Amino acid sequence: MRIARTPFALIALAMAAVSSPALAGNYAEGDPRPAATASQLSRADVAHETRDWMATAPATGYPEGEARATVTVSRKTRAQVQAEAEAWVASGMSQMAYGEVPFDTAGPAYRRAQQAFNSLRANSTAAASGQ
Repeated sequence: MRIARTPFALIALAMAAVSSPALAGNYAEGDPRPAATASQLSRADVAHETRDWMATAPATGYPEGEARATVTVSRKTRAQVQAEAEAWVASGMSQMAYGEVPFDTAGPAYRRAQQAFNSLRANSTAAASGQ
C-alpha cells in the first residue's frame, strides 16, 4: 500500500512545482489602483477650460433646462403627510402601484383611483392644515 502512494505523491509534487510560477502571477498587471499620469495642462488652465465649457454646456437632461437648478422641497407637516398617505391607501392607488398586476395609467381603473386619491387628498390635506 505504501508503494502505491509514492507515485501519486511524486506526481502531485511535480505538478505543484510546475504550476507555482503561474500561481505567483504579475501583480502589477491587474492592479486596480489608478496610476498617476502627467498632465500637460496646469490646474489654472483646466479650471479655465471647465468654466468655458460650463458656459456653453448643453442643458439636456436637467430640470427645467437649467444645469444648476436646485430641487424645491415642499414643506408639509407630519399631519399632512400622514393624511396624504392615508388617502393613497384609501383610494386604491397603493394596491395599483404595488400590486402583482401591472397597471395601465391610461386605463379607467387607474383614472378612477387617481380621481379618488385627488379628492381624498384635497379633503384630508385641508383638514390636516386646519388643525
